[in-house]
Amino acid sequence: MSGLTFVTLFVVVYGVLGRAGYGRALALGGATAAGSAIVVSGTAIPTFYAVALGVVVALVLRLLGSGRAPTRSREVLPPATLLLMLFLGWSVVVTLVAPMLFDGLETVTPGSTRLVAGVVTSSNLAQIVYLFLGVCVVVFLARSPSARPELVGLAAGACTVLSLWRYLHQLAGLPFPEGFFDNSPSFAYIQTAAGNIPRFRGILSEPSSLAGSSLVTIAYMLPRAGMLRGWRQFAALALAGAAFYLGIISTSATFVVAGLAAALLVGGAGLIGFLARRTSLSRVLSLVGCAAVVIGIWVLPTISSFVESTINDKVSSASYTERSSANGDSLNIFLDTWGFGVGLGSARASSFLPTLLSATGIIGSLLFVAAVATLIYRGAAVREYRPVLWALVTLLVVKIAAGPDLSDSTGVFWLSLGLLSRAALQNRQPGDVPAEAVGTPGAPPARPAVAHPTGSEAAPTPPRTALP
Repeated sequence: MSGLTFVTLFVVVYGVLGRAGYGRALALGGATAAGSAIVVSGTAIPTFYAVALGVVVALVLRLLGSGRAPTRSREVLPPATLLLMLFLGWSVVVTLVAPMLFDGLETVTPGSTRLVAGVVTSSNLAQIVYLFLGVCVVVFLARSPSARPELVGLAAGACTVLSLWRYLHQLAGLPFPEGFFDNSPSFAYIQTAAGNIPRFRGILSEPSSLAGSSLVTIAYMLPRAGMLRGWRQFAALALAGAAFYLGIISTSATFVVAGLAAALLVGGAGLIGFLARRTSLSRVLSLVGCAAVVIGIWVLPTISSFVESTINDKVSSASYTERSSANGDSLNIFLDTWGFGVGLGSARASSFLPTLLSATGIIGSLLFVAAVATLIYRGAAVREYRPVLWALVTLLVVKIAAGPDLSDSTGVFWLSLGLLSRAALQNRQPGDVPAEAVGTPGAPPARPAVAHPTGSEAAPTPPRTALP
């Protein structure tokens, strides 16, 4: 046990007893992505998944309460959760069956272990549990009246604030509990480059992780700032600025490559929406855009040169060769298993797609993509949840660039899916079962839906919190 163990317990109690709901506890648990709540049989449990255990209890109690009710209303699963459940089930099947089908096959893992028929490793079990907890979080948030888009901002923003705190500690000697928020023994902490050159990682395990977290913060805070006023808007912009600075000083190619890809996606989506007359621009935003284009003409050569040099330096580095080799070996395993996969915990490439393919096979990958695409498409219809959508898209871009793990210890991935599922449930068609009636037999009829600024319908929700 450590000091972070007691902090995690306090967060759980706060989530249970606090008026803001348990979603707030989940977001706080994800703020310390490289932190361990407790170590069980040599496996460090990330704080987010330790807090997520409370979600399982809540879902079980909800099911038990539903079963004891005298009458049961028609229950519907939140959008895309059935696909996620099928993905979970298929992943478990692959993990258990693959060792028997491909006994002796060498896997792409840190230890380069081999599959052994009838043997399930601790890594297999851990990844299955993490995926199960993640799916439970999605179901819980989709049905939670207190779940709001601010949860993603809290998780990403708190990580940015803690990383900035550590930076000020190193720069100006500001008191900071070194090793408190990043105490997990499961990570190899990297804070130097070749030649022993110092690099900044914040409270994450390595600079590329800080770069990815910073991009997610920026992707959420900028569109969120457009929906706020006063000091809240200033706070969102300040967090985006702090994240941008931390991403720069991380000196990670991930920040440049993934940031550029995410920016192109945002710009392309905005242009398509504008040309299709689905998006309108204010006069101020139009002037800012024109000014940005004019300035861009002058600074574009400098930016292009910087991006090119960054990519060239990365491509010529030893780490790029190692990462490319791991991705190639993972794709070979995918082919060697005829697209079946080797199971969760038996595959870890350098980026997300090769890991997903080699771990869950073609069927698992299609189920995963279908679930995520469904929530992105349906959640985009609710304007209030657009910051969550862009945070999720940016996180996926970061994972494709340099994020090998399906389990997300930041919690942003599962929080985003849960919130987008709730947005799609709120944006239901007439005649659908209200979200508040799902799993609550005998409850009084829900109040009439209220109109959103976008014209969509949504069930009544609690007052906004003061979070950015």
